[in-house]
Amino acid sequence: MTNTPNATPVHEESTYQLLIQSEEKERGLMEAIVYLLLVIATTTTIWQFSHEPVTFADLGSSAQNSITAAL
Repeated sequence: MTNTPNATPVHEESTYQLLIQSEEKERGLMEAIVYLLLVIATTTTIWQFSHEPVTFADLGSSAQNSITAAL
């Protein structure tokens, strides 16, 4: 008769499951807030850039002067 020890069954978990269980809840909240602030800042920057006036007066002024001076 073989004598088997009364060992508790080994419950193996994957590395992913261990990482999910050990995740800090406050850290997740802080990351969500930081990501939200990044999205808001990016959106605001794009909105401000889209409302800036575009002027091309300096680009064509030298060419315009040289053409009229030649005539």
